[in-house]
Amino acid sequence: MKSTRRSLLTLAVAGVAAAAVVTGGTPGTAGPAPGVAAVQAGPTYVYKVHAPLGAAAQNLLGRGFDVLEDRDGDYLFVLGDATTGAGLKQAGFTAVIDEVLPAPEWQPPAKKSQSPTFDAADINETYYGGYRTINAHWSHLDQVGQQYPNLTTLVDYGDSWKKTQGAGGYDLRAICITKKNAGDCALNTSAPKPRFFVMGQLHARELTTGDTAWKWIDHLTTGYGVDAEVTALLDTTEVWVVPIANPDGVNIVQQGGNSPRYQRKNANTTNGSNCSGTSSSQIGIDLNRNTDSHWGGEGTSSNPCDQTYKGPSANSEVETKALQALWRNLYRDRRGTGATDAAPADTTGVVISMHSYSNLVLFPWGWTTSYKTGNDAALRGMARDMASLAGGWQYGQPGEVLYNAAGATDDWVYDDLGVASFVWEIGPSSGTCSGFFPAFSCQASTFWPKTKPMLMYAAKKAANPYGGGGNPPVGCAKQTNDTDVAIPDNGAAVTSAVTIAGCEGNASASSQVEVHIVHTYRGDLVIDLVAPDGTAYRLKASNNDSGDNIDTTYTANVSSEARNGTWQLRVQDVYSADTGRINSWSLTV
Repeated sequence: MKSTRRSLLTLAVAGVAAAAVVTGGTPGTAGPAPGVAAVQAGPTYVYKVHAPLGAAAQNLLGRGFDVLEDRDGDYLFVLGDATTGAGLKQAGFTAVIDEVLPAPEWQPPAKKSQSPTFDAADINETYYGGYRTINAHWSHLDQVGQQYPNLTTLVDYGDSWKKTQGAGGYDLRAICITKKNAGDCALNTSAPKPRFFVMGQLHARELTTGDTAWKWIDHLTTGYGVDAEVTALLDTTEVWVVPIANPDGVNIVQQGGNSPRYQRKNANTTNGSNCSGTSSSQIGIDLNRNTDSHWGGEGTSSNPCDQTYKGPSANSEVETKALQALWRNLYRDRRGTGATDAAPADTTGVVISMHSYSNLVLFPWGWTTSYKTGNDAALRGMARDMASLAGGWQYGQPGEVLYNAAGATDDWVYDDLGVASFVWEIGPSSGTCSGFFPAFSCQASTFWPKTKPMLMYAAKKAANPYGGGGNPPVGCAKQTNDTDVAIPDNGAAVTSAVTIAGCEGNASASSQVEVHIVHTYRGDLVIDLVAPDGTAYRLKASNNDSGDNIDTTYTANVSSEARNGTWQLRVQDVYSADTGRINSWSLTV
């Protein structure tokens, strides 16, 4: 008996249908995408595969099948053609056809802008019943920036892969929304307000997430001064939105018009340029498997044509590196490097990566279930609250409710910076609004009513996600010394000093020591924080870590020390053959 779980996916066979008819065009526009092989249209299937949580699920992902973000008990679902079924059987999986997806009619977008700039008309450019093209999204950002100059700042944070190749492509764009005062929306980590960050369409085919970002921008800008909750939020918080994090990939999706193409990855053809263009064989790198947070681990593929292709190396993609640079400009590093190291209780900031579908709230770690993060209780509590606001979604680490997946952006944000980070999988597994390509009417009727309260909740939590928020006493701002100090090879310890003044009382039990050292073998280094009374607090011991450089924020319990006075960072190279220097360091007591 055929399942009805994926009735909406009958609209989503665009990866095959569109590839069969689309050729030529200008990159970076709403016209057809070049460089994607055409294939003959044919049946596309959803296979129901027995793959319980754990080894079986990870084995399925590791073999490169297009595993959908959906689970039904012990079963996962795989998209593919007739050869996919044979491949599943050959790999030892028990699979049945859950649904046959008929090839739909193909129609191009109603308007195809060939201009490299955006005008007012572009905001009306849509496909598949109302979803906005990239041209429309970028025009929307321009319009909002012009209409609300006291609330918004537009940021170009990089270029897409195709743009770096001179082959069309797009700017990577973000918007900061807040009641602007001095220092707001600046690209530095000394922001006077906590920051809430949300992004859509990192996976290009997940249309719901881009539309949610659009509605969120409008809700904030039109609501300020009218809606008391929105006004209070923007008076106290910076809200950052990246509506489309993978524009090259979305450009491929929108080529299908009323039959969107099934592209998940970016458009990088450096590896896998001969991929067929079917839903199970695509160009590009999965930007949600490409970060250096346990890159290449479970849930990733080394096959360039697979949907979960991790890329040739960690952080290889310009889109990945641009996002990481943006986050590092917005958030201080508040966490150590161990799997169970916790970010301090007073860490601020929340980052949400919106995906679809399955009605899930996920949080680190995604690369394993063998460890819980040092902030698991707080993250799990927030996830429970958001899942409840959505009407009873599931929540947990990815491997607890779906499957493990390494190299994801949400893991990276927490791993590298200690910032509270979540993934939302928006959309049900069955019914009229299920699938990657739900009817556009579902956005207003179903998804926005659920995601709006989740977004407001998460944005408010940015000031205090781990339960230990609060501003330091007046006069206790971060102090920095950026004078270079050479570190002699296997020599005497050197120091760099900062002075704290006008800051009464004792220091914090979670004082922050941000250290930037250039060195060719960081394992050689021993680092201490020396208090004004001469007491030394060990931040780092020597070890066998052969990596270059140190860019880390250490947490030190110096609560027995008076804040005021001269503090020193003391560094010693205790082995020979490598050299370096203290580049800068900062202290927040």
